[in-house]
Amino acid sequence: MILSEFLEKCRSDDLAHALRGLGLPLTGNKPDRITRIVDHYEGGTSTKEILSAFRVEDVRRAAKAVGIEGA
Repeated sequence: MILSEFLEKCRSDDLAHALRGLGLPLTGNKPDRITRIVDHYEGGTSTKEILSAFRVEDVRRAAKAVGIEGA
């Protein structure tokens, strides 16, 4: 799975929370926020660090939406 596909399942508010946790600007619409997180990942930030910036319930909700078992 591509990170952007997972992020598409997150709410815009969830993305804003993660952006805040990563120290990135919160502005823009949902596609802008997804692009900013993906760019941060491609710049060398680990998947673990990206996912840790989200609230647990936000990751669980998105995981269920993409069909990850046990989420």
